Amino acid sequence: MTDPDAGLPAPKNHIPQLFFHVDKNTVIQESGTQYFPGPYVLCQGWAYRFFRFPDGRRQILSVLIPGDLFSAFALFNPLPGFSVQAATNAHICQLGSEGIRKELAENPSVREAFGSLCATEIEEKAATSINLAERHPPTRIIGFIRRLVERLSARGIRNNADVYPFPLTPTEIADATGLAPDDVNRAIHDLREQRVVDLSNEEVTILDHAKFQNPALVAIR
Repeated sequence: MTDPDAGLPAPKNHIPQLFFHVDKNTVIQESGTQYFPGPYVLCQGWAYRFFRFPDGRRQILSVLIPGDLFSAFALFNPLPGFSVQAATNAHICQLGSEGIRKELAENPSVREAFGSLCATEIEEKAATSINLAERHPPTRIIGFIRRLVERLSARGIRNNADVYPFPLTPTEIADATGLAPDDVNRAIHDLREQRVVDLSNEEVTILDHAKFQNPALVAIR
């Protein structure tokens, strides 16, 4: 997986940077646990923000792709209300908070990029809420995938013209869409049979752009 073409501009040398690796499924940040100072950037791999309910259920709030901050707001609030888990092996960069604040004050391009990341974080949470209201599992899954494909495409992250990396498991898709794993597996099968999208080999292939962009064209079972 390549480095992103978007996200925060390359940090200046005077911003402290600490790079580290985490293995797949590692919980990197626990809800309510204070970060070490500085925002964290996902450099390679995938992760996701999630909330754990007292009964053990998990709701994935949004997926993190290369170039995303764990939270753009961590610079101002070191106690996030969500946890972060690696969906794949991942490389992460911790940026020094004081250096970032200095860049925000002095560098318009950094301010613009940071503001864009803040907006994206809010939009992702709103998109998740809206998508959870969709009644039909296939349509809900299409909405979830489409949002991710739009973000991947904007950052030039793709494997082929209509093929994008998609390392999420059916269980993770279920936790992101509020569906039961069996419903997810049936919906994925139906979407493949109806030639909408194919999810296999950690990739998503768009088979029919019209159906993918307009789920009303998909026969709901």
